[in-house]
Amino acid sequence: MPCLEPLTHTWVVRTPLFLRARAETQRAIDAALHVRAYTNKQPIFLEGHRPSGLGIVVSGLARLYHILRDGRLHVHHYVRPYAAINLIPALDGRPNPVSAESVGETHIGWLARDQLLQLLTDDPELMQSCIRLLTLQNRELMARLDDIGFRTVPSRLARLLLGRGGFENEVNLPLDTLSQDEIAAVLGTSREVLGRALRQLYDLGLVRREGRQYVIIDREGLEKLAEE
Repeated sequence: MPCLEPLTHTWVVRTPLFLRARAETQRAIDAALHVRAYTNKQPIFLEGHRPSGLGIVVSGLARLYHILRDGRLHVHHYVRPYAAINLIPALDGRPNPVSAESVGETHIGWLARDQLLQLLTDDPELMQSCIRLLTLQNRELMARLDDIGFRTVPSRLARLLLGRGGFENEVNLPLDTLSQDEIAAVLGTSREVLGRALRQLYDLGLVRREGRQYVIIDREGLEKLAEE
């Protein structure tokens, strides 16, 4: 059996979307990838623009957001290594439904759309990985819509603190790294309303603030609030 050359981009085999792909597919991805660096708050792509390919966060953090009609920013989610940031538009070729920007210095690996589609055709395992990821994203989106449409801000805040309600994908995203404006954007509300919700949780003895950290005091009470 011939010896396979090591991957140039070693993170390819740590990317969930590529993890189960054939070895030859991983090497084709590795050869086709172009990694680009972004400075803090630099746009990665813009809502309404046509996608040029699939983006994978290599390092840093990407914030996906939408500007509401009243000018407020609603954060869909934060994307950490080694997750895809625009799988749906990369697949269907339609305009980006949201915008993305870097949080701190961030590196994005880009795979051209025509190359992605060809690899999906050639490798059923890669195709199945895409289906699994799209299914997960759909479930999280439904949970988010349920939260925004039917739950109060204190309830949504409780679910964010508990890592529920569509926030499950926010793995390793400490709230102490976010400003109140950013937390409000995640919850789809204003900073003023968030401030009142936080005060309610403090007054109920559910959460306390230690420096920049939010410490859960009464998990049972917080879980009850999360279901209201």
